Amino acid sequence: MINLRSDNESKVFPEILDYMSKVNNEISKAYGEDKITKKAKSLITDFFETEVEVLFLVSGTAANSISLSAICPPFGSIFCSDNAHINLDECGAPEFYSGGAKLIPIKTINGLLSVNSLNTKIKNMGTHGVHEMLPSAISITQTSELGTVYSPDHIKNISSLAKKNNLKIHMDGARFANACAFLKCTPAEITWKSGVDILSLGATKNGALSCELVVVFNKKLFAHIDRRQKRSGHLLSKQKFIAAQIIKWIENDRWLQAANEANNKTRKIITILKNNKKINIIYPVESNMIFAEIPLDLELHLKKNNLEFYNWPSKKNTLRFVISWNFKDQDIDLIKNILKKNLV
Repeated sequence: MINLRSDNESKVFPEILDYMSKVNNEISKAYGEDKITKKAKSLITDFFETEVEVLFLVSGTAANSISLSAICPPFGSIFCSDNAHINLDECGAPEFYSGGAKLIPIKTINGLLSVNSLNTKIKNMGTHGVHEMLPSAISITQTSELGTVYSPDHIKNISSLAKKNNLKIHMDGARFANACAFLKCTPAEITWKSGVDILSLGATKNGALSCELVVVFNKKLFAHIDRRQKRSGHLLSKQKFIAAQIIKWIENDRWLQAANEANNKTRKIITILKNNKKINIIYPVESNMIFAEIPLDLELHLKKNNLEFYNWPSKKNTLRFVISWNFKDQDIDLIKNILKKNLV
């Protein structure tokens, strides 16, 4: 089988598993009071080049929902992409954790929110006073759900609009590493240096076992963020095993190596796909995701040859291919041969 379904199904870095096993041989304090968690927090501070508050979690939905609850009141609204994971794939968790906040989905350009569309939507709110939700936050996804990437300038422009309207900025960074690899920029440059207040940092899709963080940059949000974690049921007694993962994820730039591997293999595959006249690539390929319109006969041919993918639900005849860091070079050759068979 050639797995192009999701990077959630990718392997774990061996060094992470080895280190978790080593940590398991030590008796440590619970609830993040251990030396492993303290070491991880220090590494994360260096990683982002600034003082941060960090929550260690096991799911992206929890990271997003706790983050949004910290920047939006129950009577507030959160502007996001109509394709946003928080809008389509989290079963109302952001609304639940915030106590009732309302998501305002906005159409995008290739998955990216534009300043103009945000400005128009924000201007159209606030005319009914107490009778409507209070605009409170903007959530952007980096890398976007359609595989495109926000540049630092794009984020700065959105942040500038947010600050003018007293809104906070949340970034869903489930594929944050792939964006950094594509942009060739530092984590700081596309977060707090561009005006992001709070980040959901995902490591699971890029080599971790189950490791998602809330990283808080805005010091005004530091207070009681830990209580949100506890009250939501996400304060782990054996937190050191999450901390151990992020240590080995960051050390020796393993996170960036893996993201580059995934992105580079994606570029090889996109070259193969573009040579097939039946395939129409519908969004710019800027990370490790490819979206393609493919006729039914070719889709069935791919399935018959054990190529696994995801049928994108919001667009007919569209398949999503996601390339993981551990995708094999020999499978790239197999894809090429499978497509050749169809042409014959």
